[in-house]
Amino acid sequence: MSTQLSNHELRKQLRKQRSSLAQTEQQQLSKQAIQHLIRQRIFRSARNIALYLPVRGEADPRSLLKFAHPKQRFFLPVLSLSHNSHLTFVEWNLQTRFRSNRFNIPEPLLAGRRILSPRQLDLVITPLVAFDQQGSRLGMGGGFYDRSFAFKRYPKHSKPVLLGFAYPFQQIERLKCQDWDIGLDASCTASGLIFYTDLKN
Repeated sequence: MSTQLSNHELRKQLRKQRSSLAQTEQQQLSKQAIQHLIRQRIFRSARNIALYLPVRGEADPRSLLKFAHPKQRFFLPVLSLSHNSHLTFVEWNLQTRFRSNRFNIPEPLLAGRRILSPRQLDLVITPLVAFDQQGSRLGMGGGFYDRSFAFKRYPKHSKPVLLGFAYPFQQIERLKCQDWDIGLDASCTASGLIFYTDLKN
């Protein structure tokens, strides 16, 4: 895909391509990506793992739960109640109840749930619209992940690992980045994993 497109045009084209995938193809590509990820130390050694509920044709990371070991806990993002455009992360299990947020995306109810800040996570499976060969990420434009993980600009904050989860066609050569964008540590698609930072297996 041309890197001459604006971020707005990229979002429009890639969201359309993503949504046009048949459900069976979405599932197949997602499962292939998961098979690559479960072999990696960044997954096996993580204890607190954030992922997301896929919407509008996004690659689906939920099957990761099938490969979890007993010490692993999974969390879902929730828009901060303070309306500061940050995310908190709420534990997800079979007892979790949901409501829809202002973007009509399901979020766990907070009552009685374990809540973590972004700094307390080990691995964050990150949704995206596009990513590039340098680890730059194009999200939906709200900036929630960039603001929530802004602390990772400083070298001492190597955790959590931010891993983009997507379809192979969502990788482009180069994104137009802003100063506030937070890059990925790795990305995972059905084609395999790409590491952008020094994460040894």
